[in-house]
Amino acid sequence: MTIEAVRALLPAIAEAAADVDRNGAVDADIIGGLHDAGFFAMLRPTAFGGSQSDPDEYLTASRDIAAACTSTGWLAAMLGVHAWHLALFDEQAQRDVWAADPRALLCESYAPTGRLEQVNGGFRLSGRWSRCAGAQHASWLMAGAVLVGEDGAAQDFTVALVPREDFTIEPSWNGVGLRGIGADEVVVSGALVPRYRTFGVTQQPRATLAPLYRLPQTVLYTHAGTVPVVGAALGLLAARRPDITGPLDAIAVASTGVQLSIRQIRRNLNEFMDCAARDAFPAAELLLRGRRDQVVAFERAVQVVRWFVERSGPDLDGLVDRVWRDVQTAHMHVSNDAERVLSVVGQFAFGLKVDEFIL
Repeated sequence: MTIEAVRALLPAIAEAAADVDRNGAVDADIIGGLHDAGFFAMLRPTAFGGSQSDPDEYLTASRDIAAACTSTGWLAAMLGVHAWHLALFDEQAQRDVWAADPRALLCESYAPTGRLEQVNGGFRLSGRWSRCAGAQHASWLMAGAVLVGEDGAAQDFTVALVPREDFTIEPSWNGVGLRGIGADEVVVSGALVPRYRTFGVTQQPRATLAPLYRLPQTVLYTHAGTVPVVGAALGLLAARRPDITGPLDAIAVASTGVQLSIRQIRRNLNEFMDCAARDAFPAAELLLRGRRDQVVAFERAVQVVRWFVERSGPDLDGLVDRVWRDVQTAHMHVSNDAERVLSVVGQFAFGLKVDEFIL
């Protein structure tokens, strides 16, 4: 039902896309509509009012939104995936967020630019984080921080959960593309964080969690940064289909590649979920194949958009211009670094030592 409800919103999202790009923000009414459609509850546990959907359904809905407006699709995908991460936290942390406000959204920056010190009652957090997409729509922040000991030495990388009253937003996002995602800077100055509102990078999910929440964290997060670009390419292709003229071999190859990638991603997600259902950690081959297919999907989507750019000549129409800027900006996201990922995949495929963490 959620995907159908989301698709009913797509005409309005598409109509607002130019304004989102011009004004640098997604309107609160659109976010409210996505709430009403159940999108932001897709990865939330059923125990807290969510639908606990299959990850392919969540990514399909994200892709559909991005086909109407890349900024809105990217923002929705990022805000939506944080519900999955919160499900790994202590249940009290989840109650703190969702019991008070079932529509509470979380923004995040996992860059370890915060400092977390142990104090009575938990930790003291301070730091500044950049490019925190959707901060203006969020009532909680998930912030990456280095946990330090009494001697000041780093002990662990930890994610801390902070309520809206404990962080400030400094508007700073002025991207060439994805202009509506509001990836502003956030600042925390000495906030007290209870221990149960933290989750260490070495911490393992509870064995009692549903299979969805036993997926490796990188699976959903990397795909959340790619499927909006796939959606953008498909949206542009659909919008310009009536005007396409030959020769068409290049766009046929590019669009076929995107459709192939959608099927590859779906296959990989099914295998990841099968591993999670068996409480088995995915083999390195599957983890690397998942990352390979994800970054290749991004590159194939870019090829579709590039075809329209090259056919447009020096005068890009508004839609092609906007989507091209969006995908180029998305390329800067760490999850879409195809060269780095494929280098590691190649090392593994040829039996060489893999010495870089990309999973």
